[in-house]
Amino acid sequence: MSSDDAYMSFLDKANADLNNARAERAQRQSIARTEAVDIDVRVPAPLTSVDAYYVSETDEPFEPVTLKWEKAVKGIWPDPTNLSNLISPTTDLSSSISTLSPSAFDPHNQYATVLRAVRAAAVQAPSSEVGGEPHQSTVDVKVYRVEVGPSRVEYWLLALDIEESLLVGLRVKAVES
Repeated sequence: MSSDDAYMSFLDKANADLNNARAERAQRQSIARTEAVDIDVRVPAPLTSVDAYYVSETDEPFEPVTLKWEKAVKGIWPDPTNLSNLISPTTDLSSSISTLSPSAFDPHNQYATVLRAVRAAAVQAPSSEVGGEPHQSTVDVKVYRVEVGPSRVEYWLLALDIEESLLVGLRVKAVES
């Protein structure tokens, strides 16, 4: 049998290991906060009129996104590092970002109106109008999947607004376990 001091030492070490594990788990489970609209940037009207919800374990509404992106004028999309810097200046999410095609995001065409709104937001400038209507068929949309916490993801449906040098689109939060 061990002495009282040895037993207390064993208990202290076990509790320290447990407390360290709890602290690490809490840190890993924290959910990163993201920003969807830059200050002093107008949100395009097609994005404010979207009334749709993404169906996951929690049904969440789509929210407008308008971010300053200087390389949009050149037709350059942000890579994961750049997108992480745009949406989460304090937390590096670059290793948690992947891209999907719109058809992979919406294989059953449930969110066609959402994708149309993103395209419409990117072509609001007068020079992109053809016959009085914005020409949306030439607008590419990228879907970024961002893991912000355990079983929590955000989908960013984005298009390049070349004239305003912006990323415009919609973000939706989801729980996927």
